[in-house]
Amino acid sequence: MKPYTSSYQSSDSSTKQIVSSLTNFFNFFMNSDNDESLVSIDAKSPTSPTELMEILKNDYIKNNYLWTGNIYTPAFDQNCKFTDPTLSFSGLERFITNVQNLQPILDFLILENDDCRSDLVDISLNEKDGYIQTRWNMYGELNRLPWKPAIDVFGKTKFWYRYNDDVEGLQVYFYDEEW
Repeated sequence: MKPYTSSYQSSDSSTKQIVSSLTNFFNFFMNSDNDESLVSIDAKSPTSPTELMEILKNDYIKNNYLWTGNIYTPAFDQNCKFTDPTLSFSGLERFITNVQNLQPILDFLILENDDCRSDLVDISLNEKDGYIQTRWNMYGELNRLPWKPAIDVFGKTKFWYRYNDDVEGLQVYFYDEEW
């Protein structure tokens, strides 16, 4: 029986290779300069785990970040490792580049922004081990395609955090997503 979610470790290597190749292809040809609108200038990193949890909550609820990639960047270490079932890479700048290069494709496939959402199902804080875990539902209608398919994915993400002296606050150093 298949697990409820899959992780990077349990995903098929050919699937990971295809997604990685497509990501690299789009990054090479789209080659966007990082858009400053995704970077929070003069913003402070959170100073407590509960403040970080509220920021992450807002990324889902207000920023619809599973579709937009719009995260509160001061909450993430510059060398954060991002992992999902198909990709694993390090660096906040690379995350931003990946999102910016994917955005025109999503804009083409989705007629109205109201047709996609990031529903936060649950959020919990584990201060002892240093992570915040979310459970979520990513839903969207690709209504510009003739058959109008829908993406309806349930998943979970662990945001592992630690104190960073350089920013005098907490930052996510490992983003571990399963779906």
